[in-house]
Amino acid sequence: MQTKINWFEIPSNDFARATRFYETLFDTTLRIEGATADLMQMAIFTSPDGDTCGCVTHSEHQKPSSNGTMIYLDAGASIDAVIQRIAPAGGKVYVPKTQLPDDIGYMAHFVDTEGNLIGLHAMH
Repeated sequence: MQTKINWFEIPSNDFARATRFYETLFDTTLRIEGATADLMQMAIFTSPDGDTCGCVTHSEHQKPSSNGTMIYLDAGASIDAVIQRIAPAGGKVYVPKTQLPDDIGYMAHFVDTEGNLIGLHAMH
């Protein structure tokens, strides 16, 4: 059986700060959901075709960490444009733009405002 990413959650300590960070980084607006007794607070990412694919979360059950599973977010047409927005948005570039072998594009790592270590990928 093959698989693909179905959903991801990026935990936050400060939900508003984390939401602003990712909206700035990807020049977008995330859809806010949740914040009820039964549902954690979520800022929803959508894929280019409009499907939901993941979120920034705030919950007592999830804590930001730079250890654990690494996710890579699609940086779109140019990884450079996203990397340039990391520091002004309050994050830190951890691994700079790095060319991957076999023409599979470029990657970089950053630490977000919450302390999560996240990857970026783009073909250019």
